[in-house]
Amino acid sequence: MFATRFRRTMLSSATVAVIATALTACGGGASDQPVGDPVSGGTLTFYDPVEYNAWKPTNSIWSNSQVSNNLAERLIWQDPKTGEYRPWLAESYQVSDDHLAYTFKLKPGVTFSDGTLLNAEVVKLNFDQHGFGNEKLGITQDPFWTDYAGTDVVDDQTVVVRLAKPNAGFIQILSNYRASSILGKSLLEKDLNGQSDLRNWVGTGPFVVESVNGTTGVTLKRRDDYNWAPDGSAHTGKAYLDRIVFKTVPEAGTRVGALQSGEAQIARNIAPYDEETVTAGGGKLLPISVQGETNDLTVRLDNPASPLQDKQVRLALQAATDRAAINEAVLSPNYPIPTSALVKGTPLRGDSSKYLNHDLAKATSLLDAAGWRPGADGIRVEDGKRLSIHLRVAPYYQVSQSVLEVLRSQWREAGVEIKITSPSLTEYEAQEQTADDWFLTQGQTSTAEPSVLRTSYGSDRQDVLEKSPADAQLDALLAAQSYEFDTAKRKAAIQAVEDRIFGEAYSIPLYDETQVFGLASNVQGFTTESTGRSWFYDTWISG
Repeated sequence: MFATRFRRTMLSSATVAVIATALTACGGGASDQPVGDPVSGGTLTFYDPVEYNAWKPTNSIWSNSQVSNNLAERLIWQDPKTGEYRPWLAESYQVSDDHLAYTFKLKPGVTFSDGTLLNAEVVKLNFDQHGFGNEKLGITQDPFWTDYAGTDVVDDQTVVVRLAKPNAGFIQILSNYRASSILGKSLLEKDLNGQSDLRNWVGTGPFVVESVNGTTGVTLKRRDDYNWAPDGSAHTGKAYLDRIVFKTVPEAGTRVGALQSGEAQIARNIAPYDEETVTAGGGKLLPISVQGETNDLTVRLDNPASPLQDKQVRLALQAATDRAAINEAVLSPNYPIPTSALVKGTPLRGDSSKYLNHDLAKATSLLDAAGWRPGADGIRVEDGKRLSIHLRVAPYYQVSQSVLEVLRSQWREAGVEIKITSPSLTEYEAQEQTADDWFLTQGQTSTAEPSVLRTSYGSDRQDVLEKSPADAQLDALLAAQSYEFDTAKRKAAIQAVEDRIFGEAYSIPLYDETQVFGLASNVQGFTTESTGRSWFYDTWISG
């Protein structure tokens, strides 16, 4: 399955084969099928609904990552169509029998945009910042880097990455755009503020930063000396496009109109109600199913005053949620209805359908048992307090507001009030840290590997529940799946994690995360990596 230059690979684990099979079935990532012979040159304009902000290397905000994926690269490329791992900045790797040591030989001649050479030392600096953080520089440990023990420099072109415990998902993490991108030494020596300034970024990618316009625009220009694309790319040498201009355009109709007029060539997050308009106007739709967590409302349990501290209330909200109705009302067939904590096609995902059935009678019965009685206006009350939940529209997701509005009407039938507000991105992130009525967070973490659940829910990782004391049973289950390399046993371990998450109603899935790109008819060869982040190396514009 892997290129022959790999001396020894993870094929000793059946997990990789399952990943490839699952991604092939789902489509994982995708590409626009080119028509005609490639043309070199030209500028592509890309409209995004979300502003560009906080460029630290581990930031996974959707708008930023459409840009940064073209500036910084990884040791390994995960093919978005097959799940296969291909050489990129590493030309080969070996995995020890105990899965604790990963030896990488680097491609010779790779340079950063400042002219410095890629070598083992700079790989170690990158991985140590991810795996350990750097308190002096204000860099926190990356939650993806579980059980990291260090990186050893063997020689200028060879590194050995060591783990304290085996991790079945580690190879995939090394291919992840936000967890393992390799950046230049000059950037790594800067503090968090310096690393968060895109103008300082030094990568090995096919494009470099030409200009930054506050939080509303970025322009990239081609690197003419680039020649180390991932194996399996459609061509070699430099990219086709001269420039890529990224602009923040929040209005859905404006993005669609720009595609039709030729003002923009690609627009991200086409609204479901605009999908037909794009194709009717001669454009193309490219829906990408994003591997990783489903888009959900995750319960926060750090506030003792939250009504969601009561498991019966959480279970009631789960039962009051009709995902099929949400899909029919405001989404489209491009957004699968959730049946798991993981998006359809994510390797080894569980089947949690039994937890996710809409059952209004069950919801009302659970709320009755929890002591919440219907008030004069139908909203439930306990000890004079209304069962009211403030939900903020997540600015990262095009469909967030429309989905929450349907949810509001569904929960209203059970006697639960939703109050919806739409803060700006800056306001949203500030309120997430300080608001005393933040009980549920809409979001998802994307990577084509089921260990993403440990990254999100682990009390020593992102700790999305913020539960104190932590759920020790869930932590143990999350760790167990990471250490299991037998495919059947690991699948069972993932199901056990999902059983705990949904048995406790920690997550209320809304829809399977999907990125819908609108493309002008003259855009050819557009591709994403395995989690829906744009990769423009093979993209060109026809006449």
